[in-house]
Amino acid sequence: MRFSVRSALRDVALVVLALGLMSGGICIKKEMAKKTEPQPGEELMYFPSGTFVRQTALGQECTLADVAWLRAIQYYGQHRLTDRRYEMIGHISDIVTTLDPGFIQAYVFGAMVLSQDAGRPRDGLALLRKGMLSNPDDWLLAFETGFIYYTVLRDYRSAGRYFALSSKLPDAPEFTSRFAAFVEERAGHTETALELWEEAAASTHNKYIKEMAEEKIAELKDELERERLDRERSL
Repeated sequence: MRFSVRSALRDVALVVLALGLMSGGICIKKEMAKKTEPQPGEELMYFPSGTFVRQTALGQECTLADVAWLRAIQYYGQHRLTDRRYEMIGHISDIVTTLDPGFIQAYVFGAMVLSQDAGRPRDGLALLRKGMLSNPDDWLLAFETGFIYYTVLRDYRSAGRYFALSSKLPDAPEFTSRFAAFVEERAGHTETALELWEEAAASTHNKYIKEMAEEKIAELKDELERERLDRERSL
């Protein structure tokens, strides 16, 4: 039987990465059992950098990206049910997208969590910029960039620029042009933000993004109701 050093190294790298990725989950379960609060960045020690993982992938980049993606979803679900702290989501997203630069959903999900849940919109935008460099013709990455500029940073000029860019890219749906027009016309922020989140809820297949969108929709409808009551009192 011939011995293949390359094959052996590949198998070792896969096992090491899989164990490393899973050990984060084991660590979380142990910490939860102890009922102690994990320190920010504590789980970082269990994850190698995306560049390191790619160098050791030996042709299995997409397989490892799928493993890391499942770990990212697991990580988010665990913290969503407990402390709602997502210090590691940017790092895990970087691993996934370094292994597979064409993994569009990983950019979108990571950016949404960073900007909406973790309170780090600039990190979310950086992740999307990384995606656009590798996938310059993808309309969704440009649209999500405009989405964060509009709903979180309230930078309407930048939001309009990215919505317009998205609308001109291949296979862009009709609503990209519609939102570019809303921003250009300076339509009411709350109404436009509500439409953006309703569009996100209707178009996503990711249950966490759908839940996030439904929470935002409820908040914005409450805000619109308060604005309506304020107008009536002022008459």
